[in-house]
Amino acid sequence: AELAHARSRRADAFRHVRRGLADLHDWQSTFGSLDLQSSLVGHGRRLSLHGMALAVEDGRPEVVFEWSERARALAGRVTPLRPPGDAEAVVELTELRALHTEFEGAVRAGRPTAALARRTGELRRLIRQRQWYGEGSGQVTEPAALAEVADALADDGAVLATYLLVGERLVGLTLSEDGAGVHELDRLASFRHLLAGMQADLDMSATRLPADLRAVVQDGLRARLTELADRLVAPLADALGDRRVVVVPAGALAGVPWTLLPGFSGRPLTVPRSATSWLRARGTSESTTNAGFVAGPRVARANEEIDAAAKAWSRTAILRDGDATAAGVAALAADVDVFHVAAHGRHSSDNPLFSGLELVDGPWFGYDIDQLATIPPIVILSACELGRSSVRWGEETIGMTVAWLHAGARTVIASPASVDDDVACTTLAATHHHLAAGKPPAEALASAMVEAGGALPAPFVCFGSGW
Repeated sequence: AELAHARSRRADAFRHVRRGLADLHDWQSTFGSLDLQSSLVGHGRRLSLHGMALAVEDGRPEVVFEWSERARALAGRVTPLRPPGDAEAVVELTELRALHTEFEGAVRAGRPTAALARRTGELRRLIRQRQWYGEGSGQVTEPAALAEVADALADDGAVLATYLLVGERLVGLTLSEDGAGVHELDRLASFRHLLAGMQADLDMSATRLPADLRAVVQDGLRARLTELADRLVAPLADALGDRRVVVVPAGALAGVPWTLLPGFSGRPLTVPRSATSWLRARGTSESTTNAGFVAGPRVARANEEIDAAAKAWSRTAILRDGDATAAGVAALAADVDVFHVAAHGRHSSDNPLFSGLELVDGPWFGYDIDQLATIPPIVILSACELGRSSVRWGEETIGMTVAWLHAGARTVIASPASVDDDVACTTLAATHHHLAAGKPPAEALASAMVEAGGALPAPFVCFGSGW
């Protein structure tokens, strides 16, 4: 591909990149493990970057769109295959939960933890490696055509905003019924510091602080969000109009709280893994008739939050206190249209599928999702951090939200940062009332965030297909 480009044979260069990525996807599709599929992405990094660089150099929106879809969400193009239940995996995950609980108890009591840590590490390696042997679907989805996506956006009154990163060069692609456009944005190096401090600002804003200190933190966060919007949203403003927005970010932008950015806040917004995945899931929603709720331990307003949200539905099931166990949560998740968990969450950056929801009998992991008989269409994670994704060396994101989407959930509402308990309670209860009234998830969340108002941020984002 590089040789063809050097000889000014762009068509041949595209052909070589396309063929190389097809080989990679054929290989990926033989594996059922999301962890392994994402790890393999690194082998296609140079090819994908070369394809995107060629597309940006070409400049035609239809070419940039194709390579945005073809080269960026590399693992996302493999059609997921629901694995059968694995009794041994269930036993191992149950033991791992017990070890986590025992380890934390030992730390609090000042007892030795070395042996527990060794067994925990061994078990994590065993669980991870077991998943590697899962059978893949053998199917790879071809990117949707620009015209097909444009028609769907026009029908929905929406606009696509895609962000591509080639080296440090950031490019925006917009697509709507008004046409397509390619927009040169600031180089990532010029505002990487804004992204680096975003997580800390959001986390601190969710902390109970003295009024004066909280005001300083929130002023800093607002300034950071405004400056970030000046780089990412303002240059696209004319193309965006006031439509609903489908945002497809580059991996380096995975932690951006898109719903808080000036220019995006207040409007229905959804963040899929790719425009093709959004198109596939769009319009597949069935009427939501029932909801299941889980209140994890030690969350100040968890019971209040789920009780307020449950009032929106005529059919509900609630797990709390001693009933909020891993087995109970798994059974509930497989039996409802809307699945809501208010629990402490923990993001594991070394292997995001070990991110977990804290239940009464220990963490419920991303790996537990594969053991569900069926997947709820809409998942709401009130837990902090579980909207967060790690970026693998191949620029692929993976985390708890991606695990749910990969398993078959249509929509996941989650936050990439800590959320104030009061804000979560108010915002998500209102979201349920809008969902029960028939609004799609992105519209329900946008309406709830506008109604909540207030000085504290609610960095919830609708991932997947929001309508």
